[in-house]
Amino acid sequence: MKLTLISFALISSFVVVACGGSQPSAESAPPASTTPPPAPPEAAPASSATSPATPAPEPSAAAPAAEPAAPAEPSFDSMNDDQKKELMKTVVLPHMTTTFQELDPKMFAKVTCVTCHGDGAKQGKFDMPNPKLPKLDPKDGFAKHLKKDPKVTKFMMERVAPEMSKLLNIPPYDPQTQKGFGCFNCHTMAGK
Repeated sequence: MKLTLISFALISSFVVVACGGSQPSAESAPPASTTPPPAPPEAAPASSATSPATPAPEPSAAAPAAEPAAPAEPSFDSMNDDQKKELMKTVVLPHMTTTFQELDPKMFAKVTCVTCHGDGAKQGKFDMPNPKLPKLDPKDGFAKHLKKDPKVTKFMMERVAPEMSKLLNIPPYDPQTQKGFGCFNCHTMAGK
């Protein structure tokens, strides 16, 4: 039973991590600045009847233009294969390794592409969903899985899926539109 739960957690976790489906995630937050914000301009002293009047400064010929906004990060779906591999290797794998180690440091001591993508990753095949991962039954909000292993199921739903959505810059799955990143980008459905 424990091995099954651990297998489910490992496979579920990395399936979600390594998924590259059509489900975009929320935009990444820009890195925090290490320089302090500029000090607010000081207010001009109030004029008094005893101080001499100073002339107003001449307006400058052209105000500096605002810097252009940084381009939005591309979604995983719009990347070419090399960009996808780079993102998975440099961003997704390190981040999700840490995340899964929070769930079970021993089970996830060594996380690789194979963890989620299966043995095909050794030959450069990263197809998802991975039928070797636990098959999921979405009936009644994944009630079967919540009953069997609430800790792992909640972890996958509350941590793994949302974090993968953000890392891949794919919106979370929306049942109304049936688009976005969700469980079935990595897992196959039970009975299929």
